[in-house]
Amino acid sequence: MDDVTFAGDLQTVKRDIITISESHRETGLRLNTAKCEIIMEDFTMIDRVDMFKDFIRVNKVDMTLLGSPILKGKAQDKAIEQKTKDLSRAIDCLELLHAHDALVVLNKKLR
Repeated sequence: MDDVTFAGDLQTVKRDIITISESHRETGLRLNTAKCEIIMEDFTMIDRVDMFKDFIRVNKVDMTLLGSPILKGKAQDKAIEQKTKDLSRAIDCLELLHAHDALVVLNKKLR
């Protein structure tokens, strides 16, 4: 298991994290808190919660799931900007190929 999502109020999420942490001998699951993200609009509630001190703080408007933005706004704009840059770079690379080879590459990517 690589990714897991907990949702709910802060106390529910805390209990879920404790459950995972305490059952690691039976399940073999451990949380890598350095990679864990906590997504909120206001982080003042967790400033006093030691359990979340190593979690990466992600503002709700920047939230993504597997690299895809969840909400319209800054995260979506950033994702579209990155895809535009990727497409521009791909076009630049295609210009270096012979026309027929570039067409073959494009044809395979479009399928």
